[in-house]
Amino acid sequence: MDALTHAVEGYTSSWANDFCDGLCLKAIQLVFGYLPRMVANEQDAEACEKMHNAATIAGLGFGNSMGALAHAMGHPLSPLFGIPHGRAVGLFLPYTIEFTARQAPGRYAEIARFLGLGAASDAEGVANLAKSIRDLARRINQPTSVKELGIPREGFEAALQKMIEDGENDTVTSARIPNRDELARLFRYAYEGKSIDF
Repeated sequence: MDALTHAVEGYTSSWANDFCDGLCLKAIQLVFGYLPRMVANEQDAEACEKMHNAATIAGLGFGNSMGALAHAMGHPLSPLFGIPHGRAVGLFLPYTIEFTARQAPGRYAEIARFLGLGAASDAEGVANLAKSIRDLARRINQPTSVKELGIPREGFEAALQKMIEDGENDTVTSARIPNRDELARLFRYAYEGKSIDF
């Protein structure tokens, strides 16, 4: 899920460029095609090889354009609650897609079209991409809300201001940068597993 987040954010970041686009799209395609197979059977040598390739290709791609809002939210959650980095950023990815695409949908819709998802309009493509990422997470037994991580609500709320402060330092490449109130809402929506509507 970290490789997928690297690739999606690399393709949609405000620093996206010709050098990253093809790499990021290929990495996304590989993750969707091979991650469920690898998780289902760790002896599937082809799936393992393709996922190694996906992780490396995504790293090369997003290294030229950087991560964005899912990383900004995942970075503080990981050390505060002991959540692995890839699990944290992957969990936040569909929420940040929904948020960012309300202002800049085009690149997300391009990903959806590349994957063959329904994308007659940009809005349809964005919705289908976010849904497909949540579906992928469920297929490999990954949480799709912060609550599913087992983090108590009171502990989450106690850490929220720290997560917001740390997250604000990490949003520079996002195509839509949230203000402090929006970032708080993003964290709370993700806690509950509620799709973003603002």
